[in-house]
Amino acid sequence: MPAHTRPSAPTVGRPTRLRLRPWQSQALGKLEAAAGNDFLAVATPGAGKTTFALAAVVQHVVDNPGTRVVVVAPTQHLKVQWSRAAGAVGLHLDHLWGPGDGQLPDDMHGIVTTYAQVALSSPVLAGLSEGAFVVLDEIHHAGDDRSWGSAVREAFANAGFRLSLSGTPFR
Repeated sequence: MPAHTRPSAPTVGRPTRLRLRPWQSQALGKLEAAAGNDFLAVATPGAGKTTFALAAVVQHVVDNPGTRVVVVAPTQHLKVQWSRAAGAVGLHLDHLWGPGDGQLPDDMHGIVTTYAQVALSSPVLAGLSEGAFVVLDEIHHAGDDRSWGSAVREAFANAGFRLSLSGTPFR
């Protein structure tokens, strides 16, 4: 079995409660048509980047059962928000995961971590994220001139797909 799948991962159906704004639907279409494994979504704060990302993740997990999901957020508070928002659309993301846990939980689709945790555990995350769908929320926190940039590159170099989100990409 490929490294990025788990036979015991929960299944997820296409959510019926997820209503997309026109820009989100258009961006989802562009993401699906995009070549490569990187996509940057830029939208103003409050525009619905999280909802867009969750729609993309759900679609990917439905189309590719067993795919791991890793969400990277800037703060502990946002880890909890991401986990709750994901739960509302049928994705189970563990916001309590830490590098000491080693593996991804079998009863979850994936984890939510922070850029600080990535910096401390990039080798662990590199193994766990191979083939995974990775969401980098507020990616400007990992710019090349930032201390977390090299850790993010190392941790997610072999991810199956990287979706970067930002309201301020040029900081």
